[in-house]
Amino acid sequence: SVFAQATKMSFHGRAMTGKTERRKELANISMMHPDVYVAQTTAAHPNHFYKAVLEANEYPGPAIVNVYTTCQPEHGVGDNMAYQQAKMAVDSRAFPLFIHDPRLGDTMRDRLSLRANPAPKKDWYVIPKTGERIDFVAWAKTEGRFKRHFDREGEPSEHLLSVQSERLSNWHFLQDLAGVDNERSEER
Repeated sequence: SVFAQATKMSFHGRAMTGKTERRKELANISMMHPDVYVAQTTAAHPNHFYKAVLEANEYPGPAIVNVYTTCQPEHGVGDNMAYQQAKMAVDSRAFPLFIHDPRLGDTMRDRLSLRANPAPKKDWYVIPKTGERIDFVAWAKTEGRFKRHFDREGEPSEHLLSVQSERLSNWHFLQDLAGVDNERSEER
């Protein structure tokens, strides 16, 4: 779950602004173990999802497939929005797609692929037709669990901006591990 969210599973109110502990990156932790196949995927990315499941089943050792999906009531989104929210979680770097396959080489750079993400060399994905940047704050605006972190004008709280910074740091970490040359943007 995500830092700063307000759900039934996280205390929130005037004194507590939502979940206070950092997210545990299950897939990141798992790929640090030797010879473990790890995939992080969503059902909104069917080619990546099926590839991850098939490869995990064929892998001759431990395999973990971490799959993102919304919990519509907890996340504060409509019942028909699971696909869109999962896609936007990937686009916003809240839940990057990757496959770590130890069979592909001796180095992390050889084993880890971020290719399924939009604009894998960039900090943030920008929708080509509109020029809209899809960052963590853009995604958080679409989910009720983050509503309290936006003022009346729609500006995000400092707390939410710190979560965005943390998500970007995680993305940079994955890019570095995968050997992706990030064309770091000047605007964060």
